[in-house]
Amino acid sequence: MTRALILAAFALAACSSVPASVAEAPAAPAAAEVPAWRPVAPENLVLMELPTGMVAVELFPEAAPAHVARLRELLAEGFFDGEFFYRVIDGHVAQAGREFAMASKPWENLPFEAERAAAAEGFTPLGNADLFAPEAGHRSGFAVGRDGTQEWLLNCPGALGMARDEAPDTGNTEIYFPLQPRRYLDRNYTIFGRVIAGMEHLHRLPRVDPFTDEETAALFGEDEPLAYQMAQYRRSKLNFNYITSAKLASAIPEAERPAYEVMDTASADWDALKASKRDYSGIAAFIAPPVNKLDICSLPVPARLVDPAQP
Repeated sequence: MTRALILAAFALAACSSVPASVAEAPAAPAAAEVPAWRPVAPENLVLMELPTGMVAVELFPEAAPAHVARLRELLAEGFFDGEFFYRVIDGHVAQAGREFAMASKPWENLPFEAERAAAAEGFTPLGNADLFAPEAGHRSGFAVGRDGTQEWLLNCPGALGMARDEAPDTGNTEIYFPLQPRRYLDRNYTIFGRVIAGMEHLHRLPRVDPFTDEETAALFGEDEPLAYQMAQYRRSKLNFNYITSAKLASAIPEAERPAYEVMDTASADWDALKASKRDYSGIAAFIAPPVNKLDICSLPVPARLVDPAQP
């Protein structure tokens, strides 16, 4: 047998040895075949009522299951009802919960879930380089970064994160939302959701710093008149940051709950939207040529409120 025939025989044997389940695995659907919008599951939809309106947040249990489970527990017991956004830093974050540990029962700390191993399947690349991650893109509508097989959610405006102390596994109940891109926090704090409606209400929160150690000591000290004065002072600063209620949509009767849809980032509509925001060369008023690139935090994946009366 000639060398060419031997090589051909080996090649044929290699092809015939591929398991049928691998050789016949269906390809991922083309973008044109993916519906433009997907529904948000009620058990993943948080509705937070503020004085200026409602903030809707979608949770992402696939990325941080322990954090999502904890938030569902907190919401079920009304943990945030009547509490405040007690730390609102201009250009940084809005943080909510129970400002003082003594005001809440102890909750066990959560495992650190800032990043995880994730297959490339289901990841939609942004299409250009990112400043903070080897690769950036989206998974199920959430902005993510990737490095090899490691993946993490990004601290874009409206991301839902868990605040913590210095040690990575010390988060438990206090949540935050970046008001501006805070990408240096990526992989350092666990992100497990994002605002899909009502971000304007978070931006309207008056800016306020947390209590100093001295103010906290006075508030919980033995000097009752001083403690009362400090409590009134604190409430005066936080009155407009009041959380009327926070609950899961699944806790509301189906006929009464709002329903949301998010644009599917595997769809052709999302590809078209990215293209339209990347190329501004057709605008006659532009003098400098556009760079034809996208910052992942500058284009939130669209969401919409579904009218229950519509089919």
